[in-house]
Amino acid sequence: MTLMTKPIEFNEFYELLKAAKNGNKKKKENLDWILAEYEHAEGSENAYDELGQVFCHIGVMGLYEYAGIDDLQYINHLKKSVWEYLEVRMGINLTLHMVETMMEHAKQHELSTKMSDKWDISREELAENMEGLAKYVAEGIADVFDQQ
Repeated sequence: MTLMTKPIEFNEFYELLKAAKNGNKKKKENLDWILAEYEHAEGSENAYDELGQVFCHIGVMGLYEYAGIDDLQYINHLKKSVWEYLEVRMGINLTLHMVETMMEHAKQHELSTKMSDKWDISREELAENMEGLAKYVAEGIADVFDQQ
């Protein structure tokens, strides 16, 4: 495994997500901008940073799909019984849904191949670490909504 000089973390993203879910309109605007940038991994520093950014975007879109609404404040106020219902209806919990959504996106768009070429990293290494990164990002998003 290649050692990275800077650890991959998205604390700033999670903090924006928390502030947006709690009703901070300015932070919601910032989050929307970051999500737009993350969709195409603008300004990523390496393959894992790029993949993590894409996964943050896909994870939030998966959250919206799972909840059936794209209003973070509304999602934040869903009761435990609603989350339980959603898990039964979807046949999967939120975290796993986001991971599956991320992995399907990565497969459909051949991200391990594209990123290995772009960043000069082995496709196999990227593929081996992809699901772990997806889980890391999904768990971070789920934590914001207390859905672990």
